[in-house]
Amino acid sequence: MRRRRVYGGLVALLVGSTTVAIGPAAGASASGAPGDACAPVVTAARPAVGLQQKWAHFGDGAGAGEWAGGDGTYSAPLPDGRTAWLFNDTFLGPVGPGRSITPHAPVHNTIVTAHGRSDRPTETLLRGTPENPLPIVGPAGTDDPWYWNGDGIVDDGKLYVFEFQQQAAGEGHFGFEWIGTDLASLSLPDLRLQQVAPTYDAHGIQWGVELLRVGEYIYIYGVGSQWPGKQAHVARALAGHLDEAWEFYTGSGWSPNEGDSVSILDEVGSSYGVAEVQGRYVFVTTDSYLGSKIYVHTASTPFGFAGTERVQVYDTPEGQPEFDADADGDIYTYNVAVHPTLGDGNNLVVSYNVNSTSIADLYGDISNNRARYLDLRFASAHRPCG
Repeated sequence: MRRRRVYGGLVALLVGSTTVAIGPAAGASASGAPGDACAPVVTAARPAVGLQQKWAHFGDGAGAGEWAGGDGTYSAPLPDGRTAWLFNDTFLGPVGPGRSITPHAPVHNTIVTAHGRSDRPTETLLRGTPENPLPIVGPAGTDDPWYWNGDGIVDDGKLYVFEFQQQAAGEGHFGFEWIGTDLASLSLPDLRLQQVAPTYDAHGIQWGVELLRVGEYIYIYGVGSQWPGKQAHVARALAGHLDEAWEFYTGSGWSPNEGDSVSILDEVGSSYGVAEVQGRYVFVTTDSYLGSKIYVHTASTPFGFAGTERVQVYDTPEGQPEFDADADGDIYTYNVAVHPTLGDGNNLVVSYNVNSTSIADLYGDISNNRARYLDLRFASAHRPCG
C-alpha cells in the first residue's frame, strides 16, 4: 500500500443501435463454462432506448457549467434512492444547434445524480464556478497529474470512488499514462469530498474498474497490462472496511500480499463490468485495445472466470470499421460498465463510451462523446441451480 496525500472537488451521460439475437455456441451452454447448465443465457442485446433518450434530453438542455457529455460512466446507488453517475473527462454546456458546444478543456472527473431506477438525471455537481469549473479531485489541466474516476460504492456511510492518477506521456490523442490509484471518500447525502487516501498500486494493477458487493465482502476488480493484452484481477475487502487491508485472489485462495494476485481472465478491456444475474456472475468486456465487439463470460463465483467460454453479444456500430489510431476524426468505442440496479433480474444494463481522435468532432456534436446503453436480455431461469 502506498502512502500519500492529495486534494478535493464535483458533475453528469447517453445514445444506440440495432438488436442482436444471441444463440448458444456449439458444445457449450451459451455465455457460460462448458457444461454449466446453470449459466445465464443471453438471448438478445438491444439499445436501451428509453434510458438513452433521458440522457440525451438532459445533455442537450445543458446550460453553462452543466453536463453536456463525457466518458467514464460508472454508477453507484445511494442510500436515499438516487444514483451517482461518475464521469471522467466531461464537457459542459451550453449546447447549441446540432449539439455543438463552445470549445473548452474538459473537467477531468465529475458526478451527476439521478432518480434511482428511472435514472432521470437531476443535477450536475461541480466544484468551482461555470466560468472556472474544477474537478472533484485534483487539479484542473494537465500540467500536474490529474485523476479520472473509477467505480464507486457506498460503504460505512460514505461514497467511495476509486481515482486513477494520470500524467501526460508523449504526444497525440493517447498521450497519457496511469501512474497510481487513490481512494476518495464523499459524505452523504451531499456528496462533498472528505479525503483522498492512497491505496494499492505497487504491482502494475489498476484497481477499482469494477466493485461488487457479495455477502460480507466487497470485490475490487483491477486491470493489469502484460503484453500482448490486458488481464483482470480481483481483490476483496470486508464490507465496512474498504479503505483498510484487502486480500488478493491467488488462483486457489486469498493472500494479503498484492504481489500474489493472478489473472482471473485474459484479454479484457481497460474497463469491464461484473454483475450477479440469476445466481451466477456475468463478466462483460471488450477486447484489450479498442475493439468494437462486446463479450460475456459467466461463472459460479465472483472470481471463477478463468477458462470460461467467451461469447460475443454485440458489435458497436460507432466503432466500425476497425479503429485506426492514426486517422484524424476516427470514432471509436471503449470502456464497458454494468449498471445492475437498472435491471429486473433477467436483464442487465451495459454502457460503453464513444469518442473521436479529433476533438473537433466533439465540439461539433457532443453526442460523439456520450455513452451508449445496451439491454442484455437473459433467458428466464426455470431450472433449479445450486
